[in-house]
Amino acid sequence: MIPDVWKNPSRYVEGAGMTQAGTDRPVAVSFLATFLSPEMLHVYRQVTSLRHFDMWVITRSRKHPELFPYPNLITLKKSPWRFVARAWHRLARRRVPLSAWETRQMLAAVQRLQAHVVHVYLGTEAVRALPYLRQEHRPKVVSFHGADLSDHLKPEEFDQLLAATDLFLVRSDSLKRALLERGCPEQRIRMNRTGVPMPESFTPRIPPQYSAQRPLRLLQACRFVEKKGLDVTIQALAQVRERGVAAMLTLMGSGPREKALRQLVKDLNLESQVQFPGFVDNQTLLQGLPHYDIFLHPSRMTSGGDREGIPNALLEAMAWGIPSIATRHSGIPEVIADGINGILIEESSPQSLAQAIIRMATDPRLSVKISQGGHDTIAQRFTIARCVESLEESYRFAITLARSRNSP
Repeated sequence: MIPDVWKNPSRYVEGAGMTQAGTDRPVAVSFLATFLSPEMLHVYRQVTSLRHFDMWVITRSRKHPELFPYPNLITLKKSPWRFVARAWHRLARRRVPLSAWETRQMLAAVQRLQAHVVHVYLGTEAVRALPYLRQEHRPKVVSFHGADLSDHLKPEEFDQLLAATDLFLVRSDSLKRALLERGCPEQRIRMNRTGVPMPESFTPRIPPQYSAQRPLRLLQACRFVEKKGLDVTIQALAQVRERGVAAMLTLMGSGPREKALRQLVKDLNLESQVQFPGFVDNQTLLQGLPHYDIFLHPSRMTSGGDREGIPNALLEAMAWGIPSIATRHSGIPEVIADGINGILIEESSPQSLAQAIIRMATDPRLSVKISQGGHDTIAQRFTIARCVESLEESYRFAITLARSRNSP
């Protein structure tokens, strides 16, 4: 007996009863496996800011609705056999793909909405969505953000994705080069940089006189994972203090490396100088940025090839004029010009980071210059409006590519 969901899958899609957008604008559908993890705020900014497309989102899992409310949302119903399928694929060391059940729901939902373009976020999730992508004849876009282009994305997986997708979006030139190295034609790659909000008013920061009563306030805000270089930051703090500079460090965020980082702080006797406030929502982070003197982001490539695109928190700090220090890693040098709008150091070097912190703290003219330069860079190249304009241009280009693909 054929399950009823296969005959009429739209009945089993949460949100399928909603009508398509009642405007004359074209419809875009974004697929995110989870809508939405806190670290994916930049995606939320995109889908909620489109000007010339009506956006719908399809997801397998709804998370944090209080942080990310969204009316045009369709949640796929899970297959009752998903646990068996998951166990079988994991035993075979393969990614667990969308089930036939979920694929049919996706096809039905996209058809119901009469979508003009479909956008799958993250290359690794697009590999899982290949059962759907192979059957979908509408224009298809996949965006890569950094970790999804690591060594964990196998060559054969990328080749299958290349055959099923019209256009790839990247957040940095470094990710574009990585796609080219994997054999993607350059004409099928478009830049879609991250956009961040700008402060309503701005004046460059004038650093205070630092002392034991008013120590240097350092900040790093990110997910606690290896590529963020948080251990380098902690070790650099120890060296800064050894050189007689009173400094405090706040590490905002959470993640799998938190226990190890807390242990490192304890081992270096820095428990009174390092604060772990936990995950902080974006509005709280932006409101708190003016209280810090230097923003740190010593990203690095991991042994498994995990890398950044361009860190969102770094862009936000620069927009607010917080003098920033980061590494010559992945897309970061595409944003920071050393000594102009930030300081760049080599990866995995606590000594270099400590020297850069001391240089920034002891040179007020440099600090003011970098504060102004950082703000100007973001205002010129990384606003949400510019990001969304680029995304909509990419959707139109994907539609053009798909027409060429489908023409006889």
